Amino acid sequence: MSSFFSIHHYFFTVLGYAVSYVEFIGTVTGLLCVWLAARDHILTWPVGLVNVSCFFILFWQLQLYADMLLQVYFFATGVYGWIFWYRKKPQHEPVYALSVRFRWWLGTVALLLSIVTGFVISHLHLWWPGIFVRPAAYPYIDSLVAVLSVIANILLAKRIWENWLLWVLVDAVATLIYFMKEVKFLGIEYFILLIIAAMGLVKWIKAYQRQHVA
Repeated sequence: MSSFFSIHHYFFTVLGYAVSYVEFIGTVTGLLCVWLAARDHILTWPVGLVNVSCFFILFWQLQLYADMLLQVYFFATGVYGWIFWYRKKPQHEPVYALSVRFRWWLGTVALLLSIVTGFVISHLHLWWPGIFVRPAAYPYIDSLVAVLSVIANILLAKRIWENWLLWVLVDAVATLIYFMKEVKFLGIEYFILLIIAAMGLVKWIKAYQRQHVA
């Protein structure tokens, strides 16, 4: 791997913590991506493609394999979301909501998928030791974050307001994981993302309510 993308190739140090180039670029584009998404801006998708590319490299080096594989999915849905929003013109597209029954069904599926994914992720170093040199860190919690992120991203692309509810949960759990992994700059990013996601949740709920009042 090029030294530029190594987590040990540092860009700067703040309060004794060394921030690598790949962590810095991924963090900045991640914040910008979510900020744009909360404001219904189409640039969230191309910025997101840069973000997930950096995070794929970062998470592989941190042994957060579920998060790493998640970035492949994010890249694909980023392309889809970019095309979908370009055709639909988000400023003219309404905000949608899930039915109560579908929310329960989605929650059950998310839990089962997280358990299955966690099992797979926890065995990657045994099945492919040449690629996954060390065991996965927090495989089941990491898998829950990955599964919820997949669902949230689909809901975001479809303009369903519950996506922000899932992002709030994802960002809260991810913040704890990254601080425990001593990736503090990334942990701070996800704490900020948690705040932005909460703001996005409020904004989209209000937009949905206005539609039904009208």
